[in-house]
Amino acid sequence: MAGPPLPKEVLQRVLGLKALEEQREAQMKAYLVERAALEQKYKALIDPIYGERSKIVRGELEPALSEDRATVEQAGTTTDEADGPIVGVPDFWLSALGRNEAFEHFLEEPDVAALKYLVDVRCADFEDLTGFTVEFEFAENPFFSDSVLTKSYAIPNLVDANGQPELEKITGCEIAWKDAKDNLCVHEVKKKQKSKRGKNAGQTRVVAKLEDKPSFFHFFKSIKLPSADDDDEDEGDGEEFDDAARDKIDNDVELAFALRNQIVPHAVLWFTGEACDDDDDEDYDYDDEEGSDDEED
Repeated sequence: MAGPPLPKEVLQRVLGLKALEEQREAQMKAYLVERAALEQKYKALIDPIYGERSKIVRGELEPALSEDRATVEQAGTTTDEADGPIVGVPDFWLSALGRNEAFEHFLEEPDVAALKYLVDVRCADFEDLTGFTVEFEFAENPFFSDSVLTKSYAIPNLVDANGQPELEKITGCEIAWKDAKDNLCVHEVKKKQKSKRGKNAGQTRVVAKLEDKPSFFHFFKSIKLPSADDDDEDEGDGEEFDDAARDKIDNDVELAFALRNQIVPHAVLWFTGEACDDDDDEDYDYDDEEGSDDEED
């Protein structure tokens, strides 16, 4: 909203300040171009590391250990030969997700069986750094036929977000459940229904309906974001974007940033639980940093 008219000499100075603002924006655009190039350079160096991690987790590669071999032999437990060899690192991603506070409240017991087939989790920023995509890769499983489930976040100010991302779009994917009974997001509810008219008036029948139930796999649904018009509307019963809808968006973004900034880069530390020790005082919109060493009185 425009303010009161300014004195001529003050207006001239304000116009000068706006010119400086435009100069800053031009420099920021140049910065983003250079940063995008730098991100791509190091992505090419880091991706092979993630690829090697994935192979170890899947059991396709054994790490080359030398100095640590004696430590492993002393600390590791033995397995029963009757159970057969252990392939890779079982439940690696399930454990890493479950130990992160952002996820622990969204993982339901039925989800565990499906997440045991999770073999890799990846996160890739858009080339122009205006968003990112998370990918969950699954081995063949009895729940759905998809091998990869994705979700993308368009965030124009991802680099210059100042702690508050400006969401433009959240795009999920449809999960191809193999059978209705395998769908972890719904369950069948039977309700009695009494006919009010016709020749069957007064008679009661049982109707089966599918209703949503809590599941982590709701995460992969697209989410409609509120528009400026929605923000300007008065709050009240029946509004499309009530507090619950906005909380849903906030929780979803918290999960996404936890994946991007914490779990994917430092998965082994979440698997071992070491990341949990430094996590109590952190917000999930930011990169991992060392937590406070202060103890409670």
